[in-house]
Amino acid sequence: MSRTHFTVGDVDALVPMLERIFVDVLQLRAGLRGLETRLEKANVRMSREELLESDDGSPEVRRAKALFRGYYEALSDQLARVKALGGEVKDVETGLVDFPSQRLGEDILLCWRFGEKRVEYWHPIDGGFAARRPVDEVTRAPQSLD
Repeated sequence: MSRTHFTVGDVDALVPMLERIFVDVLQLRAGLRGLETRLEKANVRMSREELLESDDGSPEVRRAKALFRGYYEALSDQLARVKALGGEVKDVETGLVDFPSQRLGEDILLCWRFGEKRVEYWHPIDGGFAARRPVDEVTRAPQSLD
């Protein structure tokens, strides 16, 4: 469904799917953090490269690394789903996603965050979360989008 621009209605229609994706993402992140803690206690270096490699460590370390790799791949797959929908994940921990749109002929980003039941904010392309503004009737109005 990837497209160049989205209306508020387009993104609102994706919210139920985004919520399901981010429930999984947050569970996977919690699992990864738990495994990282276990591996740190086993004196395994915590670089992503080290964790993604298999080695000749103890069976427990090898199992933890294999599980880590599985969680990591599942997390990557979920984030790829958001991208395939046309969104750009800005913050995995909070489930913050931007979708390109237009407002009064200017390119903007519609900003959705996990827990919000619809798109409530937008911000300029060069702004970030701190520049979020509430969606108003001008932003909500259908525009000639592709």
